[in-house]
Amino acid sequence: MKRKNKSIFWFFIKMAFIFVIIDFTITMMANVLTGTSFVYKYGTELIVEIFYALLVLIVMLLFKNSYVFTNKQEKFKSSLLLGFPMIIVAIINLTSSIRSLTSFSIPNFINVLIFCIFIGIAEEFLCRGWIQNEFIERYSKDKKSVILSIVLSSLIFGLMHITNLASQTLLETLLQIVNATAVGVLLGSIYYKTKNIWGVIFLHAFYDFSIFLGEMNLIKDCTYNTPTTAIIIVNSINILIVSLYWIFSALLVIKNTDYKDEKANLENKNTGIKVSIIVLFILSFVPIQAFVPEYDNYMVCYDYEEIEGAKNYVLHFPSNKTYEINETREDLNYIENDIQEEGIADDNFAFELGLKKDKLYMKNKITGYETMLDFENVYSYEIVEDMGVYMILIETYDTSSTLYYSDYITKYNMSNDNEYLKELKASFIKFDVPDLERIGYITIDGKSKKYPYVESIANDKFMIVDRKIYLVK
Repeated sequence: MKRKNKSIFWFFIKMAFIFVIIDFTITMMANVLTGTSFVYKYGTELIVEIFYALLVLIVMLLFKNSYVFTNKQEKFKSSLLLGFPMIIVAIINLTSSIRSLTSFSIPNFINVLIFCIFIGIAEEFLCRGWIQNEFIERYSKDKKSVILSIVLSSLIFGLMHITNLASQTLLETLLQIVNATAVGVLLGSIYYKTKNIWGVIFLHAFYDFSIFLGEMNLIKDCTYNTPTTAIIIVNSINILIVSLYWIFSALLVIKNTDYKDEKANLENKNTGIKVSIIVLFILSFVPIQAFVPEYDNYMVCYDYEEIEGAKNYVLHFPSNKTYEINETREDLNYIENDIQEEGIADDNFAFELGLKKDKLYMKNKITGYETMLDFENVYSYEIVEDMGVYMILIETYDTSSTLYYSDYITKYNMSNDNEYLKELKASFIKFDVPDLERIGYITIDGKSKKYPYVESIANDKFMIVDRKIYLVK
């Protein structure tokens, strides 16, 4: 029995609100796991996706959508044939991703593969198995209302990506929403026609895997500089072309779908749609960025020297909001003939590092002198003390992470002169790193030394040794 609501748009708002609650729960889960160390790439994300899939499955059962698994379905290969446009793009992406790998790790490969499978399961259970079915059960009185249900449920799928505003511009996020919505319309159309949830899960997972595999590389990582206007225009055109490619592929499925329990009208003239798909496919691979000189410096890739990681080590991630350095030193550098020079006496030092309006300050608590460090958009920071050396780690985040490091402050060179803090400002060195998840330090069993440590969102591990950054194997 179909459930009806007065307004499909009111129901859209209601479902979007429920999704926000689910997404908030998942975000909280990710935050809890942030302090946990996983060995392989995307370890945290994998645990979150498994939790996500189980949560959505429970929601589906609560909404009595278990028929997703019991309804009469078309064969699995039917979904693959209808999703052939997506498979073609995924194969091209996969080929490119494999070529970009400069090293291969079987555990990482398996982890990324399982991660993508659970992305497909979680998001297809949510957006097709639950949300789309909820819309269609209430509003599938004719072809027009079915299509509207598929579009609105796909829009919720697209809006899932609005959280990326935290790490990219509004325009980039809007374009990502448009593209994800278009992909959702294609997957939603395939699911409506075949009723095979496993088919769209495979298509979704395979497409994501073709992209994520390129990120699995342990040696080479890339990031993007701030895009120029020309780059923004080119990227927008590319995304819109690909989005239209998904939409026309969906139209081909919709055109040949039966909405009245009759055989699909396969004799409809689909030539125009097929030609459009081919044209859009070709256009999506035209290298128009080659005509934009700024693209030469848009992507920044970097290589790291490797260092063997110790087998027995402990990671430390303090979460202090303000750091203090307190030292008392008796300076005996100028003693001659057992007579201490006049003016040399016990020195007390007290420095404070803290955050004010997304910028860090360094304050001498003895003299009251305070200076702001020259870093915008500070995301996190840490002071690691080791054998009288105070190593400062600062992570800033604009469109990607940047790490700054200084070991200028030591118990042996401290001074209450204002110039000392000015010299500290000039001492920081910059490391280009992948987007970071957390910063802290590492200790190795049997050794008292502390090493500054950072970890990327993809679980790449880095140590700083003698003012150089190394990738931990």
